[in-house]
Amino acid sequence: MVADPLDASAGVPYEALAELREVCPVSRTPSGAYFLARHGDVLAATKNIEVFQASFRAAGVVVPAEEQLISEIPEPRHGKVRRIINSAIAQHRISRVEPFVRALCHVLLDRVVARGGGDLVADFVTPIPATVIAHLLGVDPADHARFAEWSDLVVQSTYATRNRREDGADGEGLAGVAPDFTGYLDAMIAERKASAEPPDDFVTRLINTEVDGEHLTDLEMRTQLAFLLMSGNETTRHLIANILEAVCTDAVLFARLHAERDLVPTLVEESLRHDPPIHVLMRDCLTDITIDGVTIPAGVKVGFGIASANRDERTYDDPDAFRLDRPSAKDHLAFGGGPHVCPGASLARLEGRVALDVFLERVDQAHVDIGYRREPVPVFWANGPRRLPVDLTGVGPDASRG
Repeated sequence: MVADPLDASAGVPYEALAELREVCPVSRTPSGAYFLARHGDVLAATKNIEVFQASFRAAGVVVPAEEQLISEIPEPRHGKVRRIINSAIAQHRISRVEPFVRALCHVLLDRVVARGGGDLVADFVTPIPATVIAHLLGVDPADHARFAEWSDLVVQSTYATRNRREDGADGEGLAGVAPDFTGYLDAMIAERKASAEPPDDFVTRLINTEVDGEHLTDLEMRTQLAFLLMSGNETTRHLIANILEAVCTDAVLFARLHAERDLVPTLVEESLRHDPPIHVLMRDCLTDITIDGVTIPAGVKVGFGIASANRDERTYDDPDAFRLDRPSAKDHLAFGGGPHVCPGASLARLEGRVALDVFLERVDQAHVDIGYRREPVPVFWANGPRRLPVDLTGVGPDASRG
């Protein structure tokens, strides 16, 4: 019997995924969900937004429209909300955050290098995404650490799967799980609306942006700001950790990157393909559909096997190998696909690239602890190491900064 493709508690089951791609590309999981294993099927499904709707909630769970995360909002409303968010988080604005990310990485590595090592996940990786997002939102630097805590609380809580009853007794939504967090966001929105000269940050731009004459409501803004933190923090953290695990467990690769720094962006893309920070995307099937001869009924959950698709032999040569010579480095599904591709992809790529670049600036050699074994993270859809203990030798902060 093939292992459950949704169960990554012991790590992504790559051998089982390869077997599914070969003998059963559309399968039924023990939980009753369906699973798509092949690249072509997953890519086509990401584009079929009329049939598949994003949701990590349990089947049948309903939340008010204003509390739907951007990934859950159906068309045509999704398109309007997405255009508002994309306008506020445009690429040219994202590029302006790079100096902040670079400085942050140096500060975090100061302590690690001074000690000669440590747990890179806890000491270096974890603070980066939440701090960067908090900075983009215009959060007081004194509160950056709180944003990381709130992100973990919401992602690891039962918020994503609890039902919302009409009497409010269960599934009270984001405010019920993290009232301090939602209160903080609500206050940020109110303060900027009341200010004659609000700061030029993401919250202000979100307030002022309109599409087809329509603005987001305060509750919609709070929901999407929370989603930006939750999704960007969790996934980018694992992206950076996967990158560092790859270079710290391969001395030849580490030396090559030191000699060829222009390979850093390519390595980020190969890490996204080889070890995507989200190994499966869950979707609600809205109508019956037949894929590879298997009829998937309306009302069930469907897992898009991102990790499986990214190692499909039909699409990639030598798919299990980590290679920097692939002809189209960005040809992967780590950020999904179709019109609902991850809106934070550019920011995640920037953080991954800068984190690795600074690590190479500051560290001459790095080795994982003897006996290191990857411990998967507790979030069922996420793919990254829980810990990354290393010994390293650095060049020192003065030399690294010229």
